[in-house]
Order: sequence, then structure tokens, then C-alpha cells
Amino acid sequence: MRELGSCVAPISGEHLISQSVIEILKDDGEFTISGMPWQEAGEEKILAPQSLRTNCLCVKHNSALHRLDDAASYLFGSLKSFLECDNGFRHAIVAGHDIERWLLKTAKAFAVSGNFARGRAPLSGVFSQSTGVLDMLDNPHQWANGAGLYCLMKTGDLAENHKRFQLQPLTNDRDEIEALQLNILGLSFILQLAPFDATKHAYLQGAQFRPGRILVCYPKSTNWLTLSWVDGHVHKEMTLHYQGPAP
Repeated sequence: MRELGSCVAPISGEHLISQSVIEILKDDGEFTISGMPWQEAGEEKILAPQSLRTNCLCVKHNSALHRLDDAASYLFGSLKSFLECDNGFRHAIVAGHDIERWLLKTAKAFAVSGNFARGRAPLSGVFSQSTGVLDMLDNPHQWANGAGLYCLMKTGDLAENHKRFQLQPLTNDRDEIEALQLNILGLSFILQLAPFDATKHAYLQGAQFRPGRILVCYPKSTNWLTLSWVDGHVHKEMTLHYQGPAP
């Protein structure tokens, strides 16, 4: 965030993925990563959470953005619990704008550290909204019309719950990052960073913009994960019905 001209030394280590999210994903097991430019195709590597750090934020901005880490930790922890355990009626609420900005912060850290790649070839890390990315991190009202989180799940889709967070940059014809394809614990999303253009962004056709609630329904109970938005739009809910253990 040095372009803001307000950094305060020293530069501090920042996890590419928030440490609290890593701890939720690895649970009592090990944390593995794949798809990095320095890895062979299909290779998975076990890493300690401390290994997935890069010096990319000053102490001032690291502290200022910490609330986004807290929001992501709450989302991942709540959703993981809802998907893995039928434990009565539970409700969690989180600011959707904070989740969008956490995803953008995570992508920015991957980009500036050279850890975004197509195949094994590193991407330039340039965002199509490069002049506005820092404003988008700072203020949810700086997101362009149609930019934001889209759910790709459609009626009848089957999702297999897994302890993974998958992040893939989508680029335009100038090799600039303008969206992120995401999988969060088995659920598929797109984070659109550039202004939405129906003629260019066919991958958003039929996708649901900024879901307002995710319901996880068991035969005798329901869990609610509410995403709150302040943008003047109507936000629909999506419902997941438990089908049984994966074969």
C-alpha cells in the first residue's frame, strides 16, 4: 500500500492467507498448498503456517486491515462448523463487504509476492483496477457497479464439503487480473474486481450477486450464515440441503 504514502515502518510479515483461517482449514491435521509457481504440476507441499508469510504490509496498514482477518476467520469457522456438524439451530452474521475486502487483500498479497501463476508461469500481478484497488481495500463504497462477490452455485448442484480454500486469478486480454475464482469449503464463487460487463464477463451469467444468506439444512435443523450488505440491492439466500456422507 506504499502508493498511499502513509506507511509506517517497519514492514511486517503478513500471511498470504490469514493465520486464523489456516488454523481452521488444517484443523488438527497438516496444512498443504499447491498451485504455486515454484511447485511442480499437481504437487502438494506441507507447510507450517509461519512459512506462508511475505513482507508486504507496514505495521500501520497491517493493524488497520486486521478486522478483515477477523471477519474471514468468523466466516470460515462458522461455515465449516455448519457443514460438518448437525448441532441444532445456529446463526452467524458477518459483513459481506469485509469478506470481499479480505479476499482482495489476500489476492494482493499473492500478487505482490509473485505467487500467482498460470500453469507454472508467474503472472505479472497487475490488477485491471490497479489505481483503485487500494481504495477498494479501504472503502466498500469504492467498488464499481457490479463488482463484488458472486455465487456460482445453481439449483440442483451438488457440493462436496472439503477443508480447502482455492483461489485462481482470472485475467483479461492484457494479462491483468480482473476477477478471482474461488472455492470455499466446497462452495464456488467469483469475486469480480472490474466493473461488470455482460459482453466480456460471460463467466458471471446466471451467477447470484452478493448472496444475503447461506442456509445449511439438515433433516431436523437449519443453520443460517447471514452476509450483511449496505449497497441498496436485494440479496437472495441460497440453501444447501444435506444429502449424506460422500462415498
